[in-house]
Amino acid sequence: MDPSTPAQVSPTPGPDPARGAPAASTTGQRAALAQRLRRHVAALEGVRHPSAAPERHRAARDYIASELSTLGLSVDLAPFSFRGRTYHNVVGGVPGRDARRPSLLIGAHFDSTADTPGADDNASGVAALLECARAIASREPQARVEFVGFDLEELQTVTGRYRIGSQALAREKRARREVLGGTLILEMVGYRDPRPGTQIVPPFLGIDVPRTGDFLAAVGDTRSRDLLEGFVSAARAAAPDLPLVPYATRLRGWLLPLTRLSDNASFWDARYPSLMLTDTAFLRNPHYHRFTDTSATLDYAFMAAVTEATAGALARLADAS
Repeated sequence: MDPSTPAQVSPTPGPDPARGAPAASTTGQRAALAQRLRRHVAALEGVRHPSAAPERHRAARDYIASELSTLGLSVDLAPFSFRGRTYHNVVGGVPGRDARRPSLLIGAHFDSTADTPGADDNASGVAALLECARAIASREPQARVEFVGFDLEELQTVTGRYRIGSQALAREKRARREVLGGTLILEMVGYRDPRPGTQIVPPFLGIDVPRTGDFLAAVGDTRSRDLLEGFVSAARAAAPDLPLVPYATRLRGWLLPLTRLSDNASFWDARYPSLMLTDTAFLRNPHYHRFTDTSATLDYAFMAAVTEATAGALARLADAS
């Protein structure tokens, strides 16, 4: 969750049509997208914890599966075990035209802590995931794209177990020697506060970071530098008005543990390139892991811009040579 050098708004008018990336949206299209995102967040909002609210927890999983199926994706509930119980990641796929190309994965966790409605953390990420799926489902990308709702990302034990669903999937893919071109993890993407001083910046970053909480951070590790560069270029073209702050950490984020707090770290540990896309969580959002993390606190225009940027980058990456 650590931003980097401040974004410079790209003057590029839009993606290269030869790459097949979607054109920049109109005001009306972004407004309609914002309304769909609002609907997803409303459907998911509420405690989604396997012990504190098991029914809502299962309902969130099933909502993702239903929405992806409605878009025409093939959907599987991928099981994994934790403490003698079976849980599921939701995996939806859009086939690629070229089976030789490494696939891409975009994911967001759908569980919450036991005492928060989890609107930003992480209904916002799931909402953006579903709308990215809508954008890609109508296309024929060169590479296969997987859309994953991860379970059990939040802390599950007093000894510190978390990121359990993504660890299971990343390790399974590595055991099968599956090649991934990269993963994009949507981790809290709905909170914006443009007032000066609202963005907390960790010390010793060695970079200039905006003190206004109105940007999207894209965080990668050393293995993810090419993915980060490609994402930033395409995202800025798809949503030129979105401030985007990239950052590359080292040693899989261990020098800056804040970068390892979401499912991106599961893929770093499995030696896959991965980015965390985030509004920086508690470095900006005062409602983090509190009962006040409600849909009323989110900025849906900001979330729509994030979704456009991510969908545009995903399309460009899936078609890249």
